[in-house]
Amino acid sequence: MFKLKVIMETVNEAMGEILDQKDLNITELYHLIYAAATVITEEIIGMKQHRQQTQRSTTAPWFRRIQGNINDIRKELSALVEIQRNNRKVTSIKRTRLHKKYKVGAEESLD
Repeated sequence: MFKLKVIMETVNEAMGEILDQKDLNITELYHLIYAAATVITEEIIGMKQHRQQTQRSTTAPWFRRIQGNINDIRKELSALVEIQRNNRKVTSIKRTRLHKKYKVGAEESLD
């Protein structure tokens, strides 16, 4: 509590000196008060001001698109291999879709 009182007195003295030295318009006064409140908050409470930042991707859109296509092809290839092994986990809808897409008959080899 003592630390808060000392910091508040210091900030009030500094603001008084700034206000005595020059005439401030309302916008400058607002910025001064906001800056003082930010300093006090950071010093006493230890909170940093939260700045909202957007998450920008570090990879280019064309690169992400190509990676997505490669991942889709890998999934389909894996499903085709499982179909060849007669794995029952691959649904019949997926089987017919993949057979039609890649023009593979049920009896043909996928090699």
